[in-house]
Amino acid sequence: MRERVLVIRPGALGDTILTLPLLESVRRRHPNATIVFLGTGMFRDLIPQGTEFHGIDESKWLWLFGRDCLNVSASFSGLPTHAYVVLNRPWDVISNLRRAGVENIICASSTPPPGKHVVEHVHDELGLPIPERIPSLVHLRPASAPDLLWIHPGSGGRRKCVPPEFLANYAEGVNRRRKLPIAITMGEADGFLKAEPGWKRLVGMPNTTVFEHRPLLEICRELGGASLFIGNDSGIAHLASGLGIRCRLFFVSTDPAQWAPWGPAEQIKTIALRGETAG
Repeated sequence: MRERVLVIRPGALGDTILTLPLLESVRRRHPNATIVFLGTGMFRDLIPQGTEFHGIDESKWLWLFGRDCLNVSASFSGLPTHAYVVLNRPWDVISNLRRAGVENIICASSTPPPGKHVVEHVHDELGLPIPERIPSLVHLRPASAPDLLWIHPGSGGRRKCVPPEFLANYAEGVNRRRKLPIAITMGEADGFLKAEPGWKRLVGMPNTTVFEHRPLLEICRELGGASLFIGNDSGIAHLASGLGIRCRLFFVSTDPAQWAPWGPAEQIKTIALRGETAG
């Protein structure tokens, strides 16, 4: 029977995309195994073919996080020989995996130490070589898509966002050199931006289209050919970076040394604004 290797890493959009290099590293460590990724179900469309994906919120996996679960091995269609667990509090998961019969379990915390990138941190703790900085979602990049300037002004809350006025100024500076259509994306958690000063100016720039609450694959298909992405530290920034788009990213409250997208330095420019005013 073919070896099965389990990778457990639930998380938000950015966390999931930052896990894709780990899946490839595990595949290289176990070239003849089936890689089973247990992650956040809503991001299954981003997982490359060849990886068996399961949503961690599926009922058959609830035993993994409990302390009094019986017959845990019944949830496995084939017992993994190895498990790579990336969690800050993995003890119940480790205990339940052992009860299920998994003998080789290696753990890493999901939060890196100051100044160390999370991809490097996880690979070091799991004993894996640091992977090359390459875009991880190019398989979702469309063969042809409009050439445009993509702006994502949100990040799920005010704490991580520069003001819309700031992004409007930056976009106008870019378009003085090269006139591009502008696409602005927004998620459900970004509605507060509409009450911010400068919002009307941002969305009212010439030749601008606003995409609200769109599925991730639709975003990739419609905007994956962008020349430049401008935004904050957000899951959508990781999506754009993974597609291979040049990025200019503003880090207001987080450290880019830890949380920047994993890609080539020539593709991704981060601007740290912690403690500064981005007005």
